Amino acid sequence: MNVLHMIVFFGWSVFVVLSALNQNILDQFWQIFGVARWADLLVYISLIVLFYFYINLLNNHTKDKHNLTRLVSRHAILDTYETEKENIKNFKNTDYKDEFVLNIRVYNEAEAVWSVIDEILAAWFRKLVLINDWSQDNTLQVLQEKKKQYPHALLIILSHTINRGGWAANQTWYNFIKKYWDELKIKRFVGFDSDGQMDIKDMEVFIDRIRNEEVRVAHLIEKKADMSVYKNRPNDLYIWSRFVYWWKAKNIPKSRKIILFISKIVTRIFYWTKVSDPHNGYRVVSLPSLRKINLTADGMHYANELNEQIKKLKFKYEEVPVHIRYTDYSLTKWQKNSNSIKLAMEMIYRKVFFR
Repeated sequence: MNVLHMIVFFGWSVFVVLSALNQNILDQFWQIFGVARWADLLVYISLIVLFYFYINLLNNHTKDKHNLTRLVSRHAILDTYETEKENIKNFKNTDYKDEFVLNIRVYNEAEAVWSVIDEILAAWFRKLVLINDWSQDNTLQVLQEKKKQYPHALLIILSHTINRGGWAANQTWYNFIKKYWDELKIKRFVGFDSDGQMDIKDMEVFIDRIRNEEVRVAHLIEKKADMSVYKNRPNDLYIWSRFVYWWKAKNIPKSRKIILFISKIVTRIFYWTKVSDPHNGYRVVSLPSLRKINLTADGMHYANELNEQIKKLKFKYEEVPVHIRYTDYSLTKWQKNSNSIKLAMEMIYRKVFFR
């Protein structure tokens, strides 16, 4: 905010406050110009001017947050790669599942993340990228112990130097994979949670879907079909949904179901993306598609940013039903229902006012 902004913003604010306390000030002001009762006009002009400066200030603040997140993310990526580059280079793929990398953001999840890692590795997925978002408990210690426990697996731990939120972890995931995907020798990116809600067994459903898709595409290529046609193209990503069969969704509080239903409607209005479960992070993305995605979210609306990219980049996607495990622990980690109001305000701000 420059000097002119300070003078106008604070000066006008003081004038509006004084005028509100004593309306005679407005009359005396307009008498200078020979106008007696234009007080309302001044109030309306004041509100417009103050709102403009507020949005201007908010935009600058948002951009500063973006820059800070990029700095923290970049530092984590470069620092970790220097430590892990030999392990990445020497890791040999031995199974189809080695073509997948599971990405897990972690913040104060020492109680649950150890069992999540055990389940993933027991299912023979051996490549994990773990984003420790400056946890304040012993989460980092748990991750390091698991890394020692499974020397046959590739566990890459990226630590943020300050806590930046789930949206920053998303950026660190995507940028790390986009930068080093050739060295990692992978073909698919998988988003996964650290609180135990997601079931690694659902990945078998995904693998069945993708193999069927590969057979379909190979058959079309053999027939020399036009692969640029949308319906012929292979899927760019798979979106895992609790509501493909909405009547089967269990253990979800009614208030949460209502909020998720509203979020589905809002997603269609704002982003024109028809997804049944817009706030589920269990997503599998092909790496050619991943390279096109540009995530910049630095707030609660991060969950919808990929939905916006789906429409913008004309991705072809398929929704796959999953079995989310709702435990007492995972339910305590849920965001408050009141945060949905904040999310809605952020969405409106990003779509209408942010420049």
